Amino acid sequence: MSTNYYDDLIDNPTSRCPCMLVLDVSGSMHGEPINELNEGVKEFIQAVLQDDFASYAVDVGIITFGGKVQEIVPIKSVQQVEAPTLSATGNTPMGEAVNKAVQILEKRKQEYKNSGVSYYQPWLVLMSDGEPTDNYKAAATKLCQLAETKKMLVIAVGIGDECNLSKLSEFCPSNNPPKQLAGLKFQEFFNWLSQSVGEVITKSTPGVSFQPTKSTNGWESF
Repeated sequence: MSTNYYDDLIDNPTSRCPCMLVLDVSGSMHGEPINELNEGVKEFIQAVLQDDFASYAVDVGIITFGGKVQEIVPIKSVQQVEAPTLSATGNTPMGEAVNKAVQILEKRKQEYKNSGVSYYQPWLVLMSDGEPTDNYKAAATKLCQLAETKKMLVIAVGIGDECNLSKLSEFCPSNNPPKQLAGLKFQEFFNWLSQSVGEVITKSTPGVSFQPTKSTNGWESF
């Protein structure tokens, strides 16, 4: 029996900030990278829950792409989310994963509207250690357009030396290119992400475009 997440929107009509994590779990992430990614995701969820405002306002969903695209965590209040344990396998169908994430975020926005709940610009966090192995061009163009028209905030992060930042940049607006993760600083990145999501809720207005202002020095490779 599926959970009706409309119930949560009725019980908790706080303005929402939907955040979709789109994570590369292809075979090359095996070993320490996937272990650190798991720890980072767990830390992100815990950090958001510890923020008095964000714990009521942030909705989280997780989509993975490794061999196939999977909706690991349907988007819902962070209070209802349990951190998954991800494993690495297969190739990198990034375009399909991004398409699915966009569709889910658009549907979630409609659920907010139907429930009379205001919302902040959705966040889509895209992380990869390689490059797309599918026909990704249309998905990249669509996501880039959504970001450029301020209908979505895209944060793309490249992992390791084999990541194709050039292809990852096709998913991003020109004023917010992908960033390179320093080493395996997943936990530092997700800590930054939780602080940045908290910042949007306390410092901006639903429906208004917002760009994170917190320094990426703790996790970005320059």
